[in-house]
Amino acid sequence: MKKYIFLIFALFTLLNVKGQSTFLSLAQQNEDFVVFRESLQEGHSGLYYFIDKATFDQKCDSIQKTFQANARLEDYYLNLRYLITLLCHGHNGINLPTKGDVNYKMAVLDSTKLYLPFEFLIVNNQLIIKEDCSNEQMFDKYTVVKSINGVKSKDLLQKMLPYIPADGINQTFKYYKLYNYYYFHHLFQLFYPDKKGISIILESNKQNHTEHYIQLLKPRAIESNYFRKNKKNISYYNKQLEYNPNLPNQTGYLRVSSFYKGLIENFGQKYELFLDSIFTDIKAKGLQNLILDLRNNEGGGDGYDNILLSYIAPYQQKIRGIIQVPSRKFKYNKYAVDLTDDIKGFIENPLEFLRDDSTLYIKDKYVDMMTEGVNSTPKSTFLGKIIVLTNGGSFSASTHVIATLYKVRELSGRKIFFVGEDNGGDIYCNTICAGQGYPIILPNSSIRVDMPFLCFGELKKDYPQKKLPDYEVFDKITDLQANKDTILDFAIKKCIKK
Repeated sequence: MKKYIFLIFALFTLLNVKGQSTFLSLAQQNEDFVVFRESLQEGHSGLYYFIDKATFDQKCDSIQKTFQANARLEDYYLNLRYLITLLCHGHNGINLPTKGDVNYKMAVLDSTKLYLPFEFLIVNNQLIIKEDCSNEQMFDKYTVVKSINGVKSKDLLQKMLPYIPADGINQTFKYYKLYNYYYFHHLFQLFYPDKKGISIILESNKQNHTEHYIQLLKPRAIESNYFRKNKKNISYYNKQLEYNPNLPNQTGYLRVSSFYKGLIENFGQKYELFLDSIFTDIKAKGLQNLILDLRNNEGGGDGYDNILLSYIAPYQQKIRGIIQVPSRKFKYNKYAVDLTDDIKGFIENPLEFLRDDSTLYIKDKYVDMMTEGVNSTPKSTFLGKIIVLTNGGSFSASTHVIATLYKVRELSGRKIFFVGEDNGGDIYCNTICAGQGYPIILPNSSIRVDMPFLCFGELKKDYPQKKLPDYEVFDKITDLQANKDTILDFAIKKCIKK
């Protein structure tokens, strides 16, 4: 009898290794849920910024009542993911234990499971096939998908949005994560776990509703098909800094696609030397207008956002920052992983870092140490007209740049325009919860929950009636197919003359 029990156990383990679902007992779910809720209290500095405690507690209690014995790990994860999204912080994260990372862009995908074989783009609530990575190879670039398995694309998007964290009331970062980091594929597989193929109807087939049948593929096969067609990896990045001084009407173009030092220098570019050279050139050429392209700039560190601002908003008022931490007691920190030395030091001795006994603000001397600043005065600055291009990928440190320029315009009347989509971060709340995080691993499910340990600034929720951008412009399908930049062309034609 023991022999047969061992064989059954071995077979169950083998199925899990090959990508089958893990199941959690009710006791395991409840134990993980306690760790989840209590760790949020201890480690999330902006926990109740956008949802009050009573409402969040009610949502948690309601979700916990739905737990059933022998639940699939994936279904349990979706419940927690929904709760994390309610907090409205884009630097939140929650991930299943995956089996084998494929690449940076597709890291959320499990290498043993089957996914939609496409690189997607989402523009103005349209689901677009940017690259067909299927074995069947039926679709041209920038084909619009009407439905998948009889479900309208727009309905699929709306079903997925409650599971994608973003800042405040902003939605564009959700869409950006869905297509740029394969969360559409991830969630689709979780919603429809047993599918091995799908039927697709295209928008161009409105008359005959032709269905195309496509086989789902594992991530490595999707990446392989992409590489075969494009001769580069699916997670390939272009150079992050670009300058063109030759646009019409004394206009220069500056693209800053990242504030991550490593990503910039990976292409042999030196950030400060690059900015010095281009702003010196702008002054020498007497350019009056600057198009600043921050699309897809997800942020970064090393004070690169402030360095850029020193060139284009040199007289902004310098105010010492405020940094808040979530708590001073850490009963559940044994579940925390990958903590920085700064956070480890705080947990060991909170009183050394806290301003006083009644708040959770840290002392000014540590604020000064942790707030990245500009070390030198730029050789040249630009005080002319600025047109900022934004989209859902303009997030984190980019949000700081956009918010600062927005305030400069409000205070000085300087000609600064914002064109494109709403940026990914909330520029109006006067705070950002980011930087160093507090990740935990739940003991039974091995689900990883990332939360921001630090919040910069003091919360305000004074939202204007008219939000940015000044000009909402979306890429046109015909322009994408023709390799034209709809938003940049609009900025050149519409905003330069104002």
